[in-house]
Amino acid sequence: MDGMTTEQGLLIFGCAVFLFLIVQFSRNQKKNKEKFLCKAREGFGKVPEREYDVQELERISHYFKNYCAGAEFYLDDLTWNDIGMEDVFLLMNQTYSSIGEDYLYWLLRTPVTDEKVLRERHRLICYFQTHEEERLKLQHVYHQLGRMRAHSVTDYFKRLMELPQESNIRHYAVILAELLSVALLFINGTLGGLCLAASIVYGIADYYKRKGIAEPYFVCFRQITGMLYYTDELTKTGIAELSTYWKELKEIKKECQGLLKGSRLITARQAAGSLGEVVLDYVRILTHVDLIQFNKMLWLAKSKKKEIRRMMEIFGFLESMIAAASFRELLGEYCIPEFEAAADRPSFVIKGMYHPQIDEPVPNDISVPCAGQGARQSGVLITGSNASGKSTFLKTVGICSVLAQTIMTVPAERYRANFFKLYSSMAVKDDLNLKESYYLAEIKALRRILIAGEQERQQGGYVLCLVDEVLRGTNTVERIAASAQVLKGLSGGNILCFAATHDIELTYMLEQLYANYHFEEEICDGDIRFDYQLRTGRAVTRNAIRLLSLLGYPEEMTEAAETAAREFMEKGEWKCL
Repeated sequence: MDGMTTEQGLLIFGCAVFLFLIVQFSRNQKKNKEKFLCKAREGFGKVPEREYDVQELERISHYFKNYCAGAEFYLDDLTWNDIGMEDVFLLMNQTYSSIGEDYLYWLLRTPVTDEKVLRERHRLICYFQTHEEERLKLQHVYHQLGRMRAHSVTDYFKRLMELPQESNIRHYAVILAELLSVALLFINGTLGGLCLAASIVYGIADYYKRKGIAEPYFVCFRQITGMLYYTDELTKTGIAELSTYWKELKEIKKECQGLLKGSRLITARQAAGSLGEVVLDYVRILTHVDLIQFNKMLWLAKSKKKEIRRMMEIFGFLESMIAAASFRELLGEYCIPEFEAAADRPSFVIKGMYHPQIDEPVPNDISVPCAGQGARQSGVLITGSNASGKSTFLKTVGICSVLAQTIMTVPAERYRANFFKLYSSMAVKDDLNLKESYYLAEIKALRRILIAGEQERQQGGYVLCLVDEVLRGTNTVERIAASAQVLKGLSGGNILCFAATHDIELTYMLEQLYANYHFEEEICDGDIRFDYQLRTGRAVTRNAIRLLSLLGYPEEMTEAAETAAREFMEKGEWKCL
């Protein structure tokens, strides 16, 4: 040690510090990985704790909005909102990457009618349910890929494909001008200095002009190259059950390998403001190297558009299946749906059906065609008072149908039905911007179901429709007359209609076409109680007036109301007040 020079000592000290930093970095990475794996293991089969802002929810929907046109069928906004599928999505969204949650949302909005596709989904979901270690390996990769809060990669990818291709000649010209100016400094310092200054000023101005156009798309390339990079991480897991997907991803990476070359120039992973990033920024400004690389990557991305789309689908699909597996564990009680072949009329049989978001749900059964139904009866008409369970029942039917045809998982003991295209008219609202009344908006919503039914009839398919309080936006006489005809149009053939109504008259007018079911309530000890149990037959209780008394309305008012209602039922006309 006596012969060690100061320089040698500093070198050894520097090496020791460098090794220490490497060890600390490795320890932190290992610690973070263990922390995540613990979180993922404990979170599987639980309600996600994540909170969303409006911008994030909007971003998640963009994958569906950009690619829904390619789907065989998709739930329109009215149906999606009517049955509360966004809340079901949030309950299911146990994903860790943007592409995973974007695809899960798309999948729930695009029910399929191909049992082979559904069987493959079921196979993967079962695998992820029973193979924790393999599932955790994939989840860690998706966690590293990460989420984008404010942007949708599909928005940028779609625009990227429409972006005009730009030549790199102008950028190479800037570099050449700067190099020639530097050479000129040794011949004529003054002239060389002026040329160098001019070329730098022009280069900076042109750089920021072009950078402003290209930079928004850098985030898209970061996600694309991120998936290409993590393809190796996924395939290294060696999961034999996913070998088909690994093979396809490897082929895609081979085709798109050129996107990774030099991609760090526009997808740098260094922290903003770090010394390395600052130096690289100056290099970019002077040489336009990031814009040159962007144009090269743009050309290659356009030529490999199909492969990139497919890579997104595979990444998103596999993580969505992990989320579906977690959802199954969360449900606890569920069944694998059985699908009926085409017949002369649609069928829908479900036992022990419950709403997945209700903590203590009351299971219900329904069978259509019902036992003892006439040849013409092919729909279900549900009556009962407000808050008795009619709307929740309709929503549950819709949710079960969607989950059956997306993730082969139904919150019920048994589900057997045809493949359906689902439409609803339940929570229609007036539109002040379009100057549409509630009634106008409602008849438009119902009309779209009739049109869909006719289209499916020509193609040999079935429509499942859910209608809550049909034509509530108009007067009683016209409502009942028009409702009867609309519901008649929604019955029979290839349409299966579940409708809820307060109008008992409809249960008589349509009893040849619709089987009657009802929910009822009990008033006991000054309180109203609902058991939420579906019963056969029409509702026979009239508790709306009794509720007035329970809430403290004058006795003479409630008695007069009871008398008027009784007289109307007996004579068919109202007495003047």
